[in-house]
Amino acid sequence: MMRKIALIFVCGMGMLVAGTPEKARQLTRAYEQAYGTWTEDVRSAPDNDAQNAAWLRRPDPLAAGKEIWAEIRDELSEAWSLDYSAWLLVNTPGAVLEATTGQVTPARQIQQSVEKFHLKNPKVGPYCIALTHVQDPRAMGMLAKIEEINPDPAVRGAAALGQAILHRRLGDEKHGMYHRQEKLRAAIKAPNLVVGRTTTEEILKDEIFRMTKLTVGTKAPNFRGVEITTKVSKLSDYQDQVVILFFWNALMPAHDQTLELMRRYQEEFEGKNVVILGVNMDNPLTLRKHIADGTVTWKNFSDSSQTLSKLYRIERWPYVYVLDQNQTIRYSGEPGSFVKITAQDLLLQPPPKMAPESLEGDDGR
Repeated sequence: MMRKIALIFVCGMGMLVAGTPEKARQLTRAYEQAYGTWTEDVRSAPDNDAQNAAWLRRPDPLAAGKEIWAEIRDELSEAWSLDYSAWLLVNTPGAVLEATTGQVTPARQIQQSVEKFHLKNPKVGPYCIALTHVQDPRAMGMLAKIEEINPDPAVRGAAALGQAILHRRLGDEKHGMYHRQEKLRAAIKAPNLVVGRTTTEEILKDEIFRMTKLTVGTKAPNFRGVEITTKVSKLSDYQDQVVILFFWNALMPAHDQTLELMRRYQEEFEGKNVVILGVNMDNPLTLRKHIADGTVTWKNFSDSSQTLSKLYRIERWPYVYVLDQNQTIRYSGEPGSFVKITAQDLLLQPPPKMAPESLEGDDGR
């Protein structure tokens, strides 16, 4: 009798501590609401001090991710956990990439669970897209397997789209471009699928824009923007110069080292036909402070609304495009030696012939 009571008690406790989709939904919504409020506070801060205070109130993604992970980690065999696994990879990747001593990361535990229980699950589509938000060498193989064996055509399309995104991040070399185009064609044929707050159709449009407008060898999208001096100008105003288009913000990784690198480029290219144009998403007052104290020495467009960052599909900061004298993209990627090498090579080459189309129209928002 006592054994039966003990067993009932243990089972009851298990039911009490088991994760539930309702609790996971509450936690994710609470974080999203807090993050949205914080973003608005930062954007509407009236001065530099207020913005700095607002930045300090940023919701902690690591803490939120750990709390949500605690809710789903023992339920990974259940189909409902897939939505929240995908949410974690997209919104709080730091929480799922961090491993405690002697354990694999939550991201790897999720992947192992998908391999074991969910490869054919019709709800695995959002996870296919979420896999592209973390750097995982196993992701390509996982997506290929889901595309091969999942019976749902929408899920297979999401898996193909995920592979196209990963091929794009590997670079614009010919072999990768072929596979990228192949996977995009497969995704185009698939039914639309809701993925978080967007859809595979919208993500697909975005990838096609990247391929046709933002790859090496294509004309950079023109735009109008407000320089920090309040002067309104266009990217095309800098035609006939080599342009280093530098997207950055105060919270980017390696902030100090990256700004130091750009100051060095500014000095080295002084008096040459090269212009550095920053696109900064911070409060304009914060940017002016950087300029006043000499931390920033190049021209900058203010992009606190992220309009220009969205036009150029910036996923991570810092990021650089190097444009030739006709504003054709010759390099895209992280700041580093290739930025300087590309700009130097463009200075040594004769200016390319103008393409027949005009740069006067804006491609963007």
